[in-house]
Amino acid sequence: MKGQYNPSNDRLKFTEAADAYIQHRGVAAAAGTVQLEKERLRALKRLLAQIATVDLKLKDIDIKLVRSYQQRRIAEGVGPRTVNMEGQLLRSVLKHHEQWKLDGKYEPLPEPVSEAGRSLTPEEEVKLIDVARSRPQWFVAYHATILENETGMRGVEVRNLQLKRVDLMAREIHLQKSKTKGGVRTIPLSPDALEAVKQLVIRAQKLGASEPDHYLIPAFVSGVLEGRNGTTVRVRRYNPVTPTKGWRTAWRKLTQKAGLRGLRGHDLRHNWVTSHAEIGTPQSVLEAQAGHLSKRMSDRYKHISEKAARKASEELSRIKTGQRAEARAKLQRQARGKADVGLTSPLRCPS
Repeated sequence: MKGQYNPSNDRLKFTEAADAYIQHRGVAAAAGTVQLEKERLRALKRLLAQIATVDLKLKDIDIKLVRSYQQRRIAEGVGPRTVNMEGQLLRSVLKHHEQWKLDGKYEPLPEPVSEAGRSLTPEEEVKLIDVARSRPQWFVAYHATILENETGMRGVEVRNLQLKRVDLMAREIHLQKSKTKGGVRTIPLSPDALEAVKQLVIRAQKLGASEPDHYLIPAFVSGVLEGRNGTTVRVRRYNPVTPTKGWRTAWRKLTQKAGLRGLRGHDLRHNWVTSHAEIGTPQSVLEAQAGHLSKRMSDRYKHISEKAARKASEELSRIKTGQRAEARAKLQRQARGKADVGLTSPLRCPS
């Protein structure tokens, strides 16, 4: 039974155990979920190899190692939620091989109470954008930042965007595949978002993307080709039929430089939703454009919208009061003017 301790698996290498788990998930879980777990697994493999050893065995994963991992990831500028999701993946790998023995010892890191994430001040937005476009190697991260911040798209939606989903003439993106059924939607592009998409399309075409099913941000892949006389050649190139795995390294560096360490890419989605809620965008419009929002998130943004509505109502009342005062004074002046004209008009003598 999964979850019970099985000593026969304790000498299995973590890297091999993790690969076997991911292979199983390819059958048992959705493709998007598997992709996310693969990304988290890269961080786990890298850092565990540094803290312990490349040949780390399952029997050597104890609570001390797990806590060291948590501390090191936080020191790298990663948020507690991300560290906890990686911890959950480690737990799942160990449970899959009946090696999880840390119940009662493992504790996730405390996460911020607010589920909504972080929203940015206008000054923080400007600094983030200016820093992102300051280096050519951050080209993709910069335009992806603009796209997420201007449309509320999820990072995974941007990464998996195909050319056929982009309509530059109509200034729209048509999402047909998303995290949830509610994520299928048409997204209008603001001028900044439209320019970002145009630049990414130009880049994709230069990298060989020419078919509708090709990806807007192609992946950089490596492989081995067989040459003549049995020789092999290692090839590194962009592959337009494979979507990028992300721009995590560039994002971490540019957010640190912008003084926004710990800012998540997903926070840009929350920033977009919050900005719309604050200006009073109707809840139905907001949810249609953002895709799926949990009830808790919807209630939170509804509260922001209600605050914006009250503020707008108060502002309208203030403006109307001023307008009415001006109109009343004008009518009074007109009335006095008519009275004055009546007093100064010459009397007509009877004929």
